[in-house]
Amino acid sequence: MSYNWMRHFELQLIDENGKGISLSDFKVTFDIERNDNKWPAVATVKIYNLSPTTQNRIMQREFAKIVLIAGYDGLAKDVQASEVGVAREISPDQVGQTNGQNYGMIFSGDIRFTVTGKDNLVDSWILVQACDSEEAFVSAFVSTTIQKGYTTEDVYNLLMTSLEPYGIGRGITPVFPSTIFPRGRAFFGYVHNYLDEVAAQCKATWQFSYGKVDMIARDTAAHQAVVLNSNTGLVGMPQQTIGAGVNVRCLINSGIQLNGLVQLDQASVYRNPLSNQDIFSGRFVEKDIDGNLVPITKIKDANGNLIDAPPTSQPASIATDGVYKVRYINYTGDTRGQAWYMDLACEARGATDIYSGETLNKW
Repeated sequence: MSYNWMRHFELQLIDENGKGISLSDFKVTFDIERNDNKWPAVATVKIYNLSPTTQNRIMQREFAKIVLIAGYDGLAKDVQASEVGVAREISPDQVGQTNGQNYGMIFSGDIRFTVTGKDNLVDSWILVQACDSEEAFVSAFVSTTIQKGYTTEDVYNLLMTSLEPYGIGRGITPVFPSTIFPRGRAFFGYVHNYLDEVAAQCKATWQFSYGKVDMIARDTAAHQAVVLNSNTGLVGMPQQTIGAGVNVRCLINSGIQLNGLVQLDQASVYRNPLSNQDIFSGRFVEKDIDGNLVPITKIKDANGNLIDAPPTSQPASIATDGVYKVRYINYTGDTRGQAWYMDLACEARGATDIYSGETLNKW
């Protein structure tokens, strides 16, 4: 039985004191990108037809943070009457609270800027762009020294202390190496640069996630495999790519996180065939009688025998067990429209493929 029944959506705008308003009953569109690297996740949210009072409160920067919660209620329930189209005040203990099993927080971040506009004479909107922990990423600075005999974990603890004034907590942590450094060290620079260094020593990647620092080793996962099929929200067929695993579209599922695992039925993966251009690119002999370049289909091996020429590029690895690691997530949604999707860029668990330029730009 499918649990993707009755969409659940909450939008909260929070001020510096933890109080705020809920705009969950309005028409809202959103686009959120979350990458497996240190750059903060970015959310672009459009809220339609607010009252002039509420719109002015947002434009005057009364609110500093935005929280989005999305998913599904899971089972049919009685819809209680409520005030539709009204901004509801919320208290600090209501911020980011989720009580359902099929929905959860998909974004929490600092508001960067707001813009107003109109689609037509009737429908007005306010656009809010936010970044996950942007202030900490841009401003967090460390200037101190550490005595000899320190470890990588000591450096991590020092950096996390520097992030505390920005409200950043500890998330997933890797196993730190046991190396003891024989000399003291001075630290002077941005915290995110030193986090790069710690992650490299732990053979891990790191990113800000929902106000926390997640540092995950490359050979581990953030959560166990989430099975994706037609009953659990898989949309269409996963597409094998050149340069990085498979691209997957599914309905919004807050249980799928960066560096987590998803499990697919291998029979549902659309395999990517190599074109002649991929196979023969860059290997041509002289023109034929018609003036066309003729591709080299045979080459000589070490013994002088003719063998088939290998392709110049290869499709990405396919996981033999159907388990893939999520490296990129893009959420798109419309509370009054059809869009309610997660687009995932995944790679086979343990794959060592060389990534394509397009993949690297996305990540």
